[in-house]
Amino acid sequence: MTLQLRVATFNIRNSSAPDGDDSWPVRRESTAAAIEALDAGVVGLQEVLPDQLEYLQQRFPGWEIVGEGRDDGGHEGEHSVVMVRPGDWQVESHETRWLSAEPSTPGSVGWDAHLTRIATLVRLRHADGTEIGVANTHYDHAGEKARVESSRLLAAWTATELPWIVMGDLNATPGSPPLKTLTEAGLRDVVPASEGGSEHSFTGATDRDRIDHILVNDAWQPVEAAVSHYRPAGRLPSDHWPVVATLRLV
Repeated sequence: MTLQLRVATFNIRNSSAPDGDDSWPVRRESTAAAIEALDAGVVGLQEVLPDQLEYLQQRFPGWEIVGEGRDDGGHEGEHSVVMVRPGDWQVESHETRWLSAEPSTPGSVGWDAHLTRIATLVRLRHADGTEIGVANTHYDHAGEKARVESSRLLAAWTATELPWIVMGDLNATPGSPPLKTLTEAGLRDVVPASEGGSEHSFTGATDRDRIDHILVNDAWQPVEAAVSHYRPAGRLPSDHWPVVATLRLV
C-alpha cells in the first residue's frame, strides 16, 4: 500500500513578544486548536520558547515532540520542534544543527544573520519499516547571505537517499535566492502560489508574502497543499498562517 503523510509547518510566534491582545497567554488555546485542526501526522513549529513547549507537551499528550533550544542546544531559547502524532510513525533519531559555519556549535550565528538560527533534523520510521527524513527550520529575518547559506546547508544535509521533507519559516518568498538554492538542489515547493501569503502580522491578511514553505524531494508526490486560514473561536492563532500538505510516497 502506498504511504501518505499529512505534514504542516507553523510559526506560532514566541511568547516573549509584546503582542497585547494577541499575546501568547490570550491565544494559546487557539494556537493549539489550530494545530489540531490541521489534522497532520507531523507538524514543524517555529519560535517555540520553553514555556510554550511545556504547554504543548501538556496539551498534546502522547505526541513525540523533539528539538533543542537554539541558545544552548538544550532547553534555552527558541526551539524549532517537530511534533509526531501517535500512530504508525515513530521518531528513530533527531538532532539540532545550527545554521552557521559551525553547525554543531550551540548558539553560533551564521554569516550576516542577526540571531542564532537552527534546524531540527528527524528520522522517522513507519510501522512497515519505511524511513523518511524531516527537517524543520527557521531562517534569519535580516541576513540575506545567511538565508542562502542556510539553504546550502539544508540542501547538503538532505542529499541522501531518504525521502525528505523540508519545512519551516524561511523568511523568503517563492523564487527568491534561498528558495532557488533549494530547488536547484532537487527540492520542490509543494504549495501553489495561488494559496497566497502566510505571514500577516496579526492582521489576518491572506495576500501578503508567503515565507513559510514545505519542500520535498522526488520520493514524494504532493496530493494537496494549502495555507490554512482557520481562526479557532474567531481568534488569530499566530502572526503566521500554518501551511499544510498531504504527500504520497512514490
